[in-house]
Amino acid sequence: MQIDKIYLDMDGVLADFYKRYFERYGLAPRDAEKKKEFNKYFDDFIETRQFASLDLLPGTWDALSYFRNCGIPIEILSSTANKERYETISEQKIEWLKKYNINFKPNFVPGKRFKYEFATPNSIIIDDTESVIDDWNKAGGIGILHKDWNTTLAELSNLLTTPK
Repeated sequence: MQIDKIYLDMDGVLADFYKRYFERYGLAPRDAEKKKEFNKYFDDFIETRQFASLDLLPGTWDALSYFRNCGIPIEILSSTANKERYETISEQKIEWLKKYNINFKPNFVPGKRFKYEFATPNSIIIDDTESVIDDWNKAGGIGILHKDWNTTLAELSNLLTTPK
Protein backbone atom coordinates (compact mmCIF):
# COMPACT_ATOMS: atom_id res chain seq x y z
CA MET A 1 0.00 0.00 0.00
CA GLN A 2 1.32 3.47 -0.90
CA ILE A 3 1.06 5.51 2.28
CA ASP A 4 2.32 9.09 2.10
CA LYS A 5 1.72 10.17 5.71
CA ILE A 6 1.10 8.73 9.16
CA TYR A 7 -0.49 10.88 11.86
CA LEU A 8 0.03 10.09 15.54
CA ASP A 9 -2.32 11.21 18.28
CA MET A 10 -0.63 12.26 21.51
CA ASP A 11 -2.87 11.62 24.54
CA GLY A 12 -3.56 7.92 24.88
CA VAL A 13 -1.11 6.99 22.11
CA LEU A 14 2.22 8.62 23.00
CA ALA A 15 1.46 10.39 26.28
CA ASP A 16 -0.22 8.84 29.32
CA PHE A 17 -3.04 11.33 29.91
CA TYR A 18 -5.26 8.75 31.66
CA LYS A 19 -2.66 7.75 34.24
CA ARG A 20 -1.98 11.36 35.25
CA TYR A 21 -5.68 12.26 35.34
CA PHE A 22 -6.40 9.26 37.59
CA GLU A 23 -3.43 10.02 39.87
CA ARG A 24 -4.59 13.62 40.38
CA TYR A 25 -8.37 13.16 40.66
CA GLY A 26 -8.92 9.54 41.72
CA LEU A 27 -11.13 8.62 38.80
CA ALA A 28 -10.79 7.83 35.11
CA PRO A 29 -11.62 10.62 32.64
CA ARG A 30 -14.63 8.69 31.30
CA ASP A 31 -15.98 8.22 34.82
CA ALA A 32 -15.55 11.94 35.48
CA GLU A 33 -17.52 12.66 32.30
CA LYS A 34 -20.34 10.40 33.47
CA LYS A 35 -20.45 12.26 36.80
CA LYS A 36 -20.36 15.61 34.94
CA GLU A 37 -17.10 16.45 36.76
CA PHE A 38 -14.62 16.21 33.88
CA ASN A 39 -14.43 19.94 33.06
CA LYS A 40 -13.91 20.93 36.68
CA TYR A 41 -10.86 18.68 36.87
CA PHE A 42 -9.77 19.43 33.31
CA ASP A 43 -9.48 23.14 34.12
CA ASP A 44 -7.10 22.27 36.96
CA PHE A 45 -5.22 19.85 34.69
CA ILE A 46 -4.57 22.67 32.23
CA GLU A 47 -3.84 25.35 34.83
CA THR A 48 -1.23 23.14 36.47
CA ARG A 49 0.38 22.45 33.04
CA GLN A 50 -0.05 18.70 33.18
CA PHE A 51 0.08 18.28 29.39
CA ALA A 52 3.70 19.46 29.45
CA SER A 53 4.84 16.74 31.84
CA LEU A 54 2.88 13.57 31.03
CA ASP A 55 4.69 10.24 31.08
CA LEU A 56 5.29 8.26 27.91
CA LEU A 57 3.02 5.27 27.42
CA PRO A 58 4.74 1.86 27.51
CA GLY A 59 6.33 0.97 24.19
CA THR A 60 6.43 4.54 22.91
CA TRP A 61 10.26 4.72 22.64
CA ASP A 62 10.32 1.63 20.41
CA ALA A 63 7.41 2.96 18.35
CA LEU A 64 9.15 6.30 17.87
CA SER A 65 12.29 4.52 16.72
CA TYR A 66 10.19 2.58 14.20
CA PHE A 67 8.54 5.76 12.92
CA ARG A 68 11.82 7.66 12.63
CA ASN A 69 13.15 4.90 10.38
CA CYS A 70 10.07 3.83 8.40
CA GLY A 71 10.61 6.13 5.42
CA ILE A 72 7.11 7.63 5.62
CA PRO A 73 6.50 11.22 6.77
CA ILE A 74 5.15 11.25 10.33
CA GLU A 75 3.16 14.09 11.87
CA ILE A 76 1.44 14.65 15.19
CA LEU A 77 -2.33 15.26 15.10
CA SER A 78 -3.69 16.15 18.51
CA SER A 79 -6.72 17.89 19.96
CA THR A 80 -6.77 20.91 22.25
CA ALA A 81 -10.35 20.13 23.35
CA ASN A 82 -11.82 23.43 22.06
CA LYS A 83 -10.99 26.87 20.61
CA GLU A 84 -10.81 28.55 24.02
CA ARG A 85 -8.06 26.22 25.24
CA TYR A 86 -6.22 25.98 21.91
CA GLU A 87 -3.25 28.24 22.67
CA THR A 88 -2.66 27.02 26.23
CA ILE A 89 -2.87 23.31 25.45
CA SER A 90 -0.91 23.61 22.18
CA GLU A 91 1.91 25.34 24.04
CA GLN A 92 2.00 22.60 26.70
CA LYS A 93 1.95 19.85 24.08
CA ILE A 94 4.79 21.46 22.13
CA GLU A 95 6.78 21.63 25.37
CA TRP A 96 6.07 17.92 25.92
CA LEU A 97 7.22 17.03 22.40
CA LYS A 98 10.46 18.97 22.95
CA LYS A 99 11.00 17.32 26.34
CA TYR A 100 11.01 13.90 24.66
CA ASN A 101 12.86 15.10 21.54
CA ILE A 102 9.94 14.23 19.28
CA ASN A 103 10.51 16.32 16.19
CA PHE A 104 7.55 15.32 14.04
CA LYS A 105 5.53 18.26 12.72
CA PRO A 106 2.77 19.05 15.26
CA ASN A 107 -0.79 19.74 14.09
CA PHE A 108 -3.38 20.78 16.66
CA VAL A 109 -7.13 20.97 16.16
CA PRO A 110 -9.68 22.61 18.48
CA GLY A 111 -11.48 19.33 19.14
CA LYS A 112 -11.12 15.69 18.09
CA ARG A 113 -14.05 16.02 15.70
CA PHE A 114 -11.80 18.08 13.36
CA LYS A 115 -9.10 15.45 12.87
CA TYR A 116 -10.89 13.89 9.88
CA GLU A 117 -10.09 17.06 7.88
CA PHE A 118 -6.52 15.75 7.53
CA ALA A 119 -7.62 12.38 6.07
CA THR A 120 -6.61 11.36 2.57
CA PRO A 121 -6.80 7.95 0.86
CA ASN A 122 -3.05 7.53 1.41
CA SER A 123 -2.88 8.64 5.04
CA ILE A 124 -3.10 6.71 8.27
CA ILE A 125 -4.05 7.98 11.71
CA ILE A 126 -3.17 6.14 14.89
CA ASP A 127 -5.59 7.25 17.60
CA ASP A 128 -7.12 5.74 20.74
CA THR A 129 -10.58 7.26 20.22
CA GLU A 130 -13.06 5.18 18.25
CA SER A 131 -15.05 8.18 16.99
CA VAL A 132 -11.87 9.69 15.52
CA ILE A 133 -11.13 6.44 13.69
CA ASP A 134 -14.72 6.22 12.41
CA ASP A 135 -14.65 9.82 11.16
CA TRP A 136 -11.22 9.32 9.57
CA ASN A 137 -12.33 6.19 7.73
CA LYS A 138 -15.54 7.89 6.51
CA ALA A 139 -13.40 10.74 5.17
CA GLY A 140 -11.43 8.24 3.08
CA GLY A 141 -8.35 7.74 5.25
CA ILE A 142 -7.12 4.66 7.06
CA GLY A 143 -7.54 4.57 10.82
CA ILE A 144 -5.84 2.32 13.34
CA LEU A 145 -7.50 2.19 16.76
CA HIS A 146 -4.60 2.19 19.23
CA LYS A 147 -4.72 -0.14 22.23
CA ASP A 148 -1.01 -0.84 22.74
CA TRP A 149 2.12 -0.49 20.63
CA ASN A 150 2.66 -4.20 19.88
CA THR A 151 -0.83 -4.51 18.40
CA THR A 152 -0.70 -1.15 16.60
CA LEU A 153 2.70 -1.78 14.99
CA ALA A 154 1.62 -5.26 13.88
CA GLU A 155 -1.52 -3.80 12.27
CA LEU A 156 0.48 -1.00 10.66
CA SER A 157 3.08 -3.43 9.32
CA ASN A 158 0.30 -5.55 7.84
CA LEU A 159 -1.23 -2.51 6.13
CA LEU A 160 2.09 -1.35 4.74
CA THR A 161 2.97 -4.76 3.26
CA THR A 162 -0.45 -5.54 1.80
CA PRO A 163 -0.55 -4.79 -1.93
CA LYS A 164 -3.23 -2.29 -2.91
